Amino acid sequence: MSWKSFFVAIVAFVTLLMPLRAWAQDDARLDTSRVYALEAVVVTADRSASLLASSTASVSVLRAAEVRRLPGVAGLADVLRQTPGFAFLSLDGLGFDPQATVRGFYGGGEAEYVVVLLNGRPINNMETGLVNWNQIPLSGIESIEVMRGGASSLYGDAAIGGVVNVVTAQGTTPAARFSLAGGTHNSFLGEASINNTWNGRAFSIFGNLQRTDGFRDHAERLTGSAGATLALVNRPGGALTLSTLNHWRNYDDPGPLTAAQLAESRSQESTFYRFDNTDEQTYRLTLDGRAALRPSVHLSGSLTGEYRRVDVVRTLPLSAFFADTKNRVLDTSRLFASAQLTAESLLALDDKLVLGVDASLGQLDSEYYTIVTGTDSTYTFATGARGDLDTKGKGERNTLAAFVQYDVHPMPRVRLTLGSRLDVIDDSYEPEALDLGEPSSAMHTAFSPKAGVNVRYVQSARHVGNWYANMARSFKTATLDQLYDQRKIPVPFPPFGITISNDELDPQRGLSFETGFYHRAELTPGRLAGELSLSVYQMDMTDELDFDIETFRFVNIGKSRHRGVEAGLKLYAGEQASAFFNYTLQNVTSRAGENKGNYVKAIPRDYLSAGFSAAHPSGLSLSAAANAARRMFLDDANTIILDNYTTVDARAAYTLRAMTLALEAFNLFDETYSTTGFPDPAGSDIIFFYPAAGRTLRLGLSVTL
Repeated sequence: MSWKSFFVAIVAFVTLLMPLRAWAQDDARLDTSRVYALEAVVVTADRSASLLASSTASVSVLRAAEVRRLPGVAGLADVLRQTPGFAFLSLDGLGFDPQATVRGFYGGGEAEYVVVLLNGRPINNMETGLVNWNQIPLSGIESIEVMRGGASSLYGDAAIGGVVNVVTAQGTTPAARFSLAGGTHNSFLGEASINNTWNGRAFSIFGNLQRTDGFRDHAERLTGSAGATLALVNRPGGALTLSTLNHWRNYDDPGPLTAAQLAESRSQESTFYRFDNTDEQTYRLTLDGRAALRPSVHLSGSLTGEYRRVDVVRTLPLSAFFADTKNRVLDTSRLFASAQLTAESLLALDDKLVLGVDASLGQLDSEYYTIVTGTDSTYTFATGARGDLDTKGKGERNTLAAFVQYDVHPMPRVRLTLGSRLDVIDDSYEPEALDLGEPSSAMHTAFSPKAGVNVRYVQSARHVGNWYANMARSFKTATLDQLYDQRKIPVPFPPFGITISNDELDPQRGLSFETGFYHRAELTPGRLAGELSLSVYQMDMTDELDFDIETFRFVNIGKSRHRGVEAGLKLYAGEQASAFFNYTLQNVTSRAGENKGNYVKAIPRDYLSAGFSAAHPSGLSLSAAANAARRMFLDDANTIILDNYTTVDARAAYTLRAMTLALEAFNLFDETYSTTGFPDPAGSDIIFFYPAAGRTLRLGLSVTL
């Protein structure tokens, strides 16, 4: 779909919105608390309750009701791509293996630059920092809080691109919701959530089960999650809550395809990837508590235990004609602890002080087994059976951090924020045998200050506007895999097998400046309201991790400048109709090496999303959303450009009492495109692509009690 088609779609959305306003009930009135007070608690921004409008960072909040109205939503990543600043690249073509790009940061499936929290507790993987975006069922979500930009002053390592906090339902209001859906590619989705009380204690239970054959050969996927929350104690002076989230998934990976293979069949698998499979289980248990020491002083804390086991067969393409496949068995266990003191009105002012500590202990056991190495013909006749043990070792990552933030309102319309955090990260790794290397360890520290201001520049009967600005330092340490991973890469010279990890890597560090505003207005008295947000930022990164082809390992040689714009517009016609438009510019350039001045690869410079939703009193509702990615280079030299693409998703639903029947179409206009790709690692002219699925349909039935 071209730019012209995309804007035609936008005009169509706006045009549809006008008559759809007539669907709203005659007595429907604007929820002015939504437009003016914006009483949304944003835990991710300040680690304490605060109003969205007074934030000194770029923040968005989505409630469960909004999530259910969005079309084309299969997981958390599909929700986030409808907010400003987030773009996702799908490696599986159906959105089940999303890769986030935020503010020009993209880990390429090897690392993550976004911290994802579940009720304020991190869930990124230990060895890579990657996020399993599908582990949290949407059925259990109460709200999603998104903060873009550097947040290391509160959340430490890897909080560079942004922080996402998923808040689950706490069971305060009795309710139950069940849904079943099925569709194209033999897909199935079942979800359930129950909120109620037991012996006077509020609880919630939620879960899902999802399977699909995938749109390509060797792309089957089965995933499931189950979670629960129980309020052990809930008194005015304190509370104690026990929660758990458990997730398992098993999926095949068909791999990327060359242009010639795409022309032959977009649904085929790559011969090199015919054995690739991931079998993973994650179990997590958390105890949260809070107590009021005084009316204005609160103490909160949490303790989380996590165990994860992964059995993965993964292929590394060393050239267009040669690959290496190994089986990794990985066990990780972590213990997180956090304590925080929040005190308000300390100096007889409207002020607040937050003090806290975070700590974690983590261990991993890693084993690699040989599977197959060779050319296309070698893979054709291989059985995929596990071979001999290749490498084995144990690693640790232990962290300790202290943070402080002070907020003050020197006058009613002004908020000032000062904060900082000190992180200490202690890593170590011990191979099983000395011929695999000596035991290694490293300790890194990082100091991350931040200062921000928020000024309410207008407050009238129909308009409220807030301007903000902040400066911050952020950092990201090398992952345990980047430091110590012992997977051997075959080479045609002694010792015929090398590793690309580097235990001498230093943390990446960034200095950022951001400014923007939130503006809310009642456009038509009592009927139509709008919310406009804009953010402009710059971040300079030093000591960036990069892959040095000369030494064939990770090194700290990269420097980059991240500049961008994030704009969002929302329109509300009462509670029955709404529309949104988001534009994200990610302008990232290299500042070192032979590619100095070039744009960083695999980052869509322009990303747009737009849509509408509307409901009629009869029970009929419609929604649609368009997403477009533009100007993405696939190589550091900026000679290979990925074709632009635009997709449209749509949803039509009918609600009768407690039941809702919905029909959804993903990629409604059957766009043929690839979300990302990469050139041949060996330097030939061959390009690999990750193709996306064509039009897919899903029919579902949900019941709310």
